Amino acid sequence: MRPVLVILAGFALVTLLLGWTRWLSNRRWAAAGNLALGVVAAGLAVWLWPLGLHLETYQPHRPGQAIADLFLEQTGSNQFRASLTRFPSGRMQVFELTGTQWRVEARTLAWIGRAVEFGIPPSHRLERLSSRADSVADGVDLIQTAYALAEDRGADLWTQAQRSPIWNRALEAGLAASAWQPMANGARFELRIGPDGLQASPLNAAASASLAAAR
Repeated sequence: MRPVLVILAGFALVTLLLGWTRWLSNRRWAAAGNLALGVVAAGLAVWLWPLGLHLETYQPHRPGQAIADLFLEQTGSNQFRASLTRFPSGRMQVFELTGTQWRVEARTLAWIGRAVEFGIPPSHRLERLSSRADSVADGVDLIQTAYALAEDRGADLWTQAQRSPIWNRALEAGLAASAWQPMANGARFELRIGPDGLQASPLNAAASASLAAAR
């Protein structure tokens, strides 16, 4: 979105300069039209710029597309090192987790209504990686370790899409979270966003064995 905003800002500048030269040439009506158009374009660029910065923290995805994988290494009693690799960038982050279960949460944005006609794909932002002990009762959110996976920039369009009657007609903002998954040495899981939210699937025997043992 940033290239579009840069073009819009450039158009506003050129239009304002053209209006100024026409004003100096005593072509007042033409100058007024150029100046009005330039002011509108500049105001639109200023208004959209913070939203564009926020959208840059999201990644587009197709339904069912793998967005990341998580690899676990045990470093001690109920201590694990988690390597999270994002797709398609390949960016890797390493975290130290405490407990026996992990979960990833993500924000999602999907254009709806007439906005779909622009062909903008749905997007996501990995939001938080958490861990806890499996002895925690269902319905009790006792987090032992939590890491933020995203950095806010610009205007929070995700929150506005939930609260603003202007944006919620064009955008559907959601929060997807994987089910709590067991942590095991050498286990690798793949993360996908599907119709039921964020899904974690085992990728190797260690991950499959940990899921079977947790049932």
